[in-house]
Amino acid sequence: GSLYDPEDKMGLAHYLEHMLFLGTEKFPEADEYTKYLTENSGSANAYTGDDITNFFFEVSHEAFEGALDRFSQFFKAPLFDAHYSEREVNAVSSEHDKNRLSDPWRYQEVVNQMAEKGHPIRKFGTGDKETLSGDNRPALLAFYKKYYAASRMKLAILSNLSLVEQEILARKYFADIPDHPVVMPPIDPDYRKPLKNGYRKLDIKAVKDIHNLTLDFPTIRLYDHLDSKPESVVGYVLGYEGKGSLLSKLKEEGLALALSAGGGYSHPNISSFDISIQLTPKGEKDYQRVLDLVYSYIRMLDQHGIEEYTYREIQDMAQIDFDWKDPEEGMRYVYAKSAQMQDYKLEDVETLPYLYRKYDPETYKAILATLVPENMLAVLQSQSVKTDQTERFYGAEYSIREVKGRAFNRLNKPPVATEMSYPGKNEFIPDHLELVEESPVLVRNDGTAKVWFKFDTRFKQPKVYIRLRIETPRVYDSPADLARSILYEAALDESLNELVYPIHLAGLDYHLSVGKKGVDLMVGGYSERISDLLRLVAGHLVRIDIDAQKFADLKEATIRQLENRKLEQAYQRAIYYNRLIWLTRQYDEGQILEALRGITLDDLKRYPAMLYDRNFITGIVYGNGTKDRVFEDLQILQTGIGLNALPEVDRYKEKVEVLKPSEAVLFSTRINDDNNALFYRLQFGEMNFPDRAKAALVGAIIRSDFYTQMRTNQQLGYLVWSFDNRLEDRLFLELIIQSSTYGPFELQKRVEAWMNGAGALFDSLSDEEFERYREGEIVSLEKEGDSMGEVSSELFDYAVEEDGNFLFKKQLVEAVKNLKKEEVVEAAHRLFNDNQTSRSAVLIRAKSNQDAVPAGVLTTVPELQDRKLEPVEAASVP
Repeated sequence: GSLYDPEDKMGLAHYLEHMLFLGTEKFPEADEYTKYLTENSGSANAYTGDDITNFFFEVSHEAFEGALDRFSQFFKAPLFDAHYSEREVNAVSSEHDKNRLSDPWRYQEVVNQMAEKGHPIRKFGTGDKETLSGDNRPALLAFYKKYYAASRMKLAILSNLSLVEQEILARKYFADIPDHPVVMPPIDPDYRKPLKNGYRKLDIKAVKDIHNLTLDFPTIRLYDHLDSKPESVVGYVLGYEGKGSLLSKLKEEGLALALSAGGGYSHPNISSFDISIQLTPKGEKDYQRVLDLVYSYIRMLDQHGIEEYTYREIQDMAQIDFDWKDPEEGMRYVYAKSAQMQDYKLEDVETLPYLYRKYDPETYKAILATLVPENMLAVLQSQSVKTDQTERFYGAEYSIREVKGRAFNRLNKPPVATEMSYPGKNEFIPDHLELVEESPVLVRNDGTAKVWFKFDTRFKQPKVYIRLRIETPRVYDSPADLARSILYEAALDESLNELVYPIHLAGLDYHLSVGKKGVDLMVGGYSERISDLLRLVAGHLVRIDIDAQKFADLKEATIRQLENRKLEQAYQRAIYYNRLIWLTRQYDEGQILEALRGITLDDLKRYPAMLYDRNFITGIVYGNGTKDRVFEDLQILQTGIGLNALPEVDRYKEKVEVLKPSEAVLFSTRINDDNNALFYRLQFGEMNFPDRAKAALVGAIIRSDFYTQMRTNQQLGYLVWSFDNRLEDRLFLELIIQSSTYGPFELQKRVEAWMNGAGALFDSLSDEEFERYREGEIVSLEKEGDSMGEVSSELFDYAVEEDGNFLFKKQLVEAVKNLKKEEVVEAAHRLFNDNQTSRSAVLIRAKSNQDAVPAGVLTTVPELQDRKLEPVEAASVP
């Protein structure tokens, strides 16, 4: 991992991770591995951490052995081809450029610099052109030979083969990985020494308008306590959100919006405990009061101790979640296991990361003993802090000082927490979990609702997921209604938080989100108490229970979040402007902000009655239930919001622009980011199964070549994506590139040059290659969700977006099976080489970009909105 980089080659471990993908002696082509995976419904990735580098892939079963062969060569005979050395430095540097204006990355880098001089934590792990300048090959080879030894590696594989067959493959491809003794350099656990009679206060100037306070404490070696997980137990109590909690008190005084607590650094020898608080503007100004309350609560907790019933609740829920956990599959499963095997014994790796085996009050006390002011780094991240230093790699402005005297003493001897209390027993922990069985059925189909129930026969867990859309015309009727709906969602979450939090800890959850078509409500978890949670949520849907202070805090935070979107990365801004081009009805950020600023608490309190004045419920209940119970749950919701039928003609329908043949809409703007971006969208046609299948195959066939040409060969940027997409009843092919080195108009030229030659990809496509792509697409489509939550989400989409067509995926698979190669080749030529193809290009310019905007390119949001009334003439496309 990156802590072991040479001092003069920071980022080397990360660079090495990149280089291993670019050819081996047995498979020398740079794109061989990724091309093979793409052709076989697969994908791959890797990450470099503090102490490990983790490589992983997934692929269709039929191609598994071939993928293992290609993958294993990384660790036996990589080429480290000099032809790609400099290019991949550019890729690593581009990856860093993507993160330079990211507040979390800037925070972590500055905090790392607060470690003792010479400590490996202070190294810049990502790397860039500066740290990886010159000839990297000697250092690369030395690092690889030193650390890439079989004895340091853990392998996890998963397939439909028997264990005996998998072991044969593992031995065949991995037994001959070279091994030699590896002496790991020591990592000093004492990475930041405590002060005497003072604490450290670090101020970091934020890019976005945020107000975050994080208290960072070096703590006991957590690696020695994997069985008791004391950081999670202490974090559970400090991060509790119910009545009497620290967060509840902070909210009551208008100081904070959210709080979390738990372990920090992941290296076995480096342990920390963090308390992270999202402040209000008032909380930032009076952060000292926030610290007072935190230390009052810590003092109470230290005197009270961690009750055994708290540990038992955590232990019981962990065991329940483990006993009824979703089947784990795919890349996420194997990369988690390969990483866990570095820390856990093989016999424990499937259980101990998830379970609690020991009530350990002495260790809890030991952690609490480290949560003292002298050991604290208090980090305030905001736009308004005063700074006097600049960090080297991210350009983050900061200041660091030692706080002593009265400000320190008040924390060292905090007052008793009279208005805060230790969490009581959680009465919602389930203890009567049983499975029931009943056939799928349409539960309700009338003028007020259309709701399906599907019993789960696959996972066989005592859980149920209720996913419903309450359709209402009062969300997107005007910018004011949209603003009210945004605040309504935030206010409802806030008013329910303390009530629902104990239920959430007991394995139940709810989520409410407001969209153009209405309110999407999910209530899910263990079926025993699901109706109780639904009744609680339904009872609050039509009223707003927050006071003026909380309303002001939520409104300020909501406006700030919307303003912060303007500071997102270039590709994210391109996605936003792309919506303004293609969606017939789309309010822009200025309209929403203006409406938000005019909303009062009285407006918001009147809104729920208007919101549900007329409604229609669509959705599905999936899991461990019965028809009768689903019907009762639906009545609970309808009783809460009222039975007020909404005719289909009045329900919101999203409309997508249809450009005329050869029409091209080009838009460019400059943003406050270091990156340029291009979002290129080609209009494929109207949604039908044959064309959807063609678009999917075209997208699959170009994916590897587009990535290799744009990212690996031309080094245009770190983020390079191509994919087919569906928006309501329209189909598209989309190309996205983000670049810190090339302007958007140059990116456009490169992409269009690639498109001019894309037809050759399809002309040279053999029947065998076509069948591999087709089979890969079928495998991807037929893959089922890995959890009840994923399956219920997919069923919900079929219920609300496909009008209850639960055979949608099977029909699409059948369309793919019926495709002829000639049809896909013809579709590709029409898409890429026919000047009649309609298209749009969003061209985002970095803040330093001075490119002249070509004629015919729109540059303002009003121009985008006006063109919907009178479509622009076909713009010239180079």
